[in-house]
Amino acid sequence: MGIYNLDKFFAPVISSDSAIAIVSSGSCNPESKEWQLYRNLTADGNRQVCLVDSGHSHLPGCPITKTDTYSSLDELPVRPDLVVTLGPLAEIPDLVDRCGTLGVCGLVIMSSKSDIDGDRFVAEIISRARKNRIRILGLNSAGFIVPTAQINLSLFNIQVTGGRLALLSQSGAVITSILEIAQKRGSGFSHIVGLGNLNDINFGDMIDYLGWSARVSCILLYLENIKDVKNFMSACRSVAMIKPIVAIKAGKSELSRKVIEKHTGRPSGDDRIYDTAFRRAGIIRVESINELLTAGDYLIENEVPAGRRLGIITNSGGLGIMAVDALASRDIPVTALSPELSRKLYEFVAPYSGSLDPICIAADADEGRYQKVLELTFASGEFDTIIVIVVLNQGINPKALAAKMKSAAAAAKVHLVYTWIGDQGDPLEPAAELNDRKTRICFTIEDAVLSCHYALRYYEKLSKLVVTPKRYSLETGYDQNNLVQARRLIQSYLERQITSLSSHVTRELIALYGLPVNRSYKITSLAEALQLCRVLGYPVAMKINCHTFTYKSDIAGILLNLHNDEAIEKGFVALQKIAAEAGVDDFDLTLEKMVEGVDYEVNLGSRYDAEFGPYIFLGSGGLPSRITADEAVILPPLDRTLAGKLIDRTKLFQCCNEVRSFDIEALKDILVRISQMVVDLPEIETLILDPLIITGGRLLTVDAKLKLKRTEIISPAHLATTPYPNQYEFHETLRDGTAVLIRPIKPDDAVAHHRMVASFSPQTRYFRFFSLREDITPEQLVRFTQIDYEREIAMIAEIEIGGEKISIGVNRLIYYPHIEEYEFAIVVTDDWQQSGVGYLLMDKLIYIAKDRGIKEIFGLVLRDNSSMMNFIKKFGFEIVEREIDVCRVRLCLADCQ
Repeated sequence: MGIYNLDKFFAPVISSDSAIAIVSSGSCNPESKEWQLYRNLTADGNRQVCLVDSGHSHLPGCPITKTDTYSSLDELPVRPDLVVTLGPLAEIPDLVDRCGTLGVCGLVIMSSKSDIDGDRFVAEIISRARKNRIRILGLNSAGFIVPTAQINLSLFNIQVTGGRLALLSQSGAVITSILEIAQKRGSGFSHIVGLGNLNDINFGDMIDYLGWSARVSCILLYLENIKDVKNFMSACRSVAMIKPIVAIKAGKSELSRKVIEKHTGRPSGDDRIYDTAFRRAGIIRVESINELLTAGDYLIENEVPAGRRLGIITNSGGLGIMAVDALASRDIPVTALSPELSRKLYEFVAPYSGSLDPICIAADADEGRYQKVLELTFASGEFDTIIVIVVLNQGINPKALAAKMKSAAAAAKVHLVYTWIGDQGDPLEPAAELNDRKTRICFTIEDAVLSCHYALRYYEKLSKLVVTPKRYSLETGYDQNNLVQARRLIQSYLERQITSLSSHVTRELIALYGLPVNRSYKITSLAEALQLCRVLGYPVAMKINCHTFTYKSDIAGILLNLHNDEAIEKGFVALQKIAAEAGVDDFDLTLEKMVEGVDYEVNLGSRYDAEFGPYIFLGSGGLPSRITADEAVILPPLDRTLAGKLIDRTKLFQCCNEVRSFDIEALKDILVRISQMVVDLPEIETLILDPLIITGGRLLTVDAKLKLKRTEIISPAHLATTPYPNQYEFHETLRDGTAVLIRPIKPDDAVAHHRMVASFSPQTRYFRFFSLREDITPEQLVRFTQIDYEREIAMIAEIEIGGEKISIGVNRLIYYPHIEEYEFAIVVTDDWQQSGVGYLLMDKLIYIAKDRGIKEIFGLVLRDNSSMMNFIKKFGFEIVEREIDVCRVRLCLADCQ
């Protein structure tokens, strides 16, 4: 249900007509959880809290008065917005129905699942909650705290400071640990939520919700597994563009993943897959609670730098060297100085570091020298961030220096990270006055380096979010006919209940996708084998071809380097005998040309993760790959850019290419083709090309395995990340004969989109944006062009004039998760109005909305925009609300033909 009714939990209205009800487990005593809940909820004295206790277990000393205690929900003086229960799971399904009858919006379930009948009760609870439109937090939820709303619906006894960090965790004990450390650090929170087992409200829902909150600047996660991966990835990709997300992921080892599955009732995916998923979703991964809070505190204070170029200015060579080493340990290089900047610095100060960065300006440097060097570095335009190390002396007032350089640094778009070293009395007060989004005052080298480290990690995450490969990779010369043949081949085996395909059949399949294969030939007789060898030439390889064994070498079912007819005759008899002894009934023998002069063996393909579905892997091949997996992994779909990143993460190939080079571009092409197979065919459970050999610069598959599974899922629903939907590209013609491409917008449309908006007349601008603003901000441009195709779509109209591609219109379908509605917003440039492009944009958007199962779309139109009113009425839109200046219009898609 997305973020429907989450306000009832985290932004509740306090009034005489609302209340929170605690349903007792029958043990209300001074040590009970109910007592702790009641005390936390009533601490501010403004909220009406009622205890529902059918056993009337009120005891002396309990803070809950008899006037606050009721035997059932029906006796409450007001309808509760929220109900909290710690009762037995078996009683909760009926409680859900009772809440539904009373109109309760949310239920917090702190009870945990038992082994006996637990799954049955959980399924019943979820089913009844959906029927009654009730949101559930839990099971096994630790509750939540919202300091700004003065609500503490939890069992936590720790004082929480208000702030801009939001914390989401599956574990209540982890929340306790985080809050204890945060209290010592002075970290403040906007929201703290114990999600528990994610039976309804999950990470994706909460990230969506917090992404809309102006009180949240950074989201912190502790997670063990994810209930709805697609929702999670979609929410993170959307929110991470405007707010950093930092996560600790438990479950690195196989044992810890088993424990997680036992505790939560759901499997936890491979840790390597989480790593690549976090990279694709824009999440910064950390390893400890301290690092989680450190990253959060830095990121809420610092603006994202414009790039990775980092410089150091210091009056201490030793501290400068320490800074360089600390940065290097985090893979942050220091930017080399240009010859021009080196010359200017040498003319002014003659730094004793010469032309090296860090720029060492000597221990006697005063405020004026720092100022001049900073001005020269600003003017060079060579840096995005500068660490300014200041060992205090009589000639330096660090506060005055930082204040003077603020405006110049802002104009140069440079972030300044000062490190003040020396006796400063109490430095915190002046530092607090100077800290802002572009200036940070630190007091240790480590603090300064961490500030840069997290800012740059977020910058890199944002840059990776713009990569969205297409559903159909045109880079590979995509042919729909091959897809049809591939599906036909797969279905023929599934219909015969065969799920493990032989190497021969697998090579037939991958050849349809243009993968390079060493062709194998079935042989039915010795004579046929000898005749084929005369065509192929010696040496050859002979193999048992069957669906029974994944690895033919396990039964000695492969003979290599057969050099003459005698070897063929002996091999033919030997393999027949081996197959019989192994109990293989349905088999063939195959023959193929032996590939000689092998440089490298590669193991690559696709597997299926318990949470994230299919993923692509790449590593060393041959027998070593079966003993120790040396693999890098990535989620599909891939383009050549992402394929290159996968290769870069495989250290073996970096070393191999230095010793004996091979065609990296050809390997990228193979990875993209494998990705396309995985995108097209949800039936693929495992695809292994092992080995893919590299010989003389050529790449060739000499063995392959494929395992299938039955599924009702239709592509691309089986993928964790939504590809660029190039199935929605339409080639059309305007009224004057101009060819136009109607397609989904992409991140690299930013420049063309900015030009389009800049060309609008004042009237067009006013009708589209409801204001006369002259330009869109960089942040708005990012939001307009870097969209999440899972939840929204923006169709642009593109023409070509003189070899230049020009955007002449756009129609958006914007999803608002907090109200579960879709809004269209269409605009066409002035020169192309009345050309028919507006009709095409709306027609295609309606088609896409219907294709995605959207029931209705709405729009806001200015009342004096008569041409737009006439235009939308042609499509069946109706006016449903009228305000002073704006009309709300709606189209019910079920009524559209």
